[in-house]
Amino acid sequence: MEWYTFYLNFRIELESLEGEQNKSNVYRNIMLEVNSINAKLLFVLLVIVSTALSLIGDYTLVTNDLFFDFFADNLSYERILNIIETSSKWQWINYVILPLIYLLKFFLIASCLSIGTLLFGITISFAYLFRVIIIAEFVFFIPPIIKLFWFGIFHVDYTLQDLQFFSPLSVLSLFDRKTIEPWLLYPLQLLNVFEFAYWLVLAYGLYELTGERYSKMLGLVAASYGTGLLLWVVFIVFLTINLTA
Repeated sequence: MEWYTFYLNFRIELESLEGEQNKSNVYRNIMLEVNSINAKLLFVLLVIVSTALSLIGDYTLVTNDLFFDFFADNLSYERILNIIETSSKWQWINYVILPLIYLLKFFLIASCLSIGTLLFGITISFAYLFRVIIIAEFVFFIPPIIKLFWFGIFHVDYTLQDLQFFSPLSVLSLFDRKTIEPWLLYPLQLLNVFEFAYWLVLAYGLYELTGERYSKMLGLVAASYGTGLLLWVVFIVFLTINLTA
């Protein structure tokens, strides 16, 4: 009977362990679902805020007079009017494809960071990387908000190019735009305080996920996202040189 008692005790302990493991798995799955929902909500909020800022900027800052002033020397009145009408007619497409553009952007950045985690010997799921990237993206809402206040209140006499190349706290803002080669405009725009802040937020998100040193995570961001960004800048510069040649 001793062996039977031992068998019963063994089964009870085994079932208890299985129950705890099942509970652990259930809890893990619930947490994954919660994080997934949070990421979805963050993404929806991101798209809504971005769309709202774009709409406000388009309807308060971009006027027909800007188009006439910009094209007046090269195009007729009818042609400029046609451009304005066509632009207004198809403007809704920009807002429709905005979520797709964000998804593609986040996928590429997450891919770069994922390669970086492999090189640094760190394991982070793609979904968690995606969530960190979405949170960091909110940093880039600061420049358009500054633009609305700057051109809406302080600098009301502006041109279409002023809106296009407005880059607060960037290297480009330190120079006269008209004296710079066209292929240099984008790199100089990209060198700004908000891009640097974006790197810091990405690194902090990875630091929170992994518990690794913050400096190490900042190095990971620089090595992975930084390399991808450099390749993108080289591509844009190459494209600009070929189009303006």
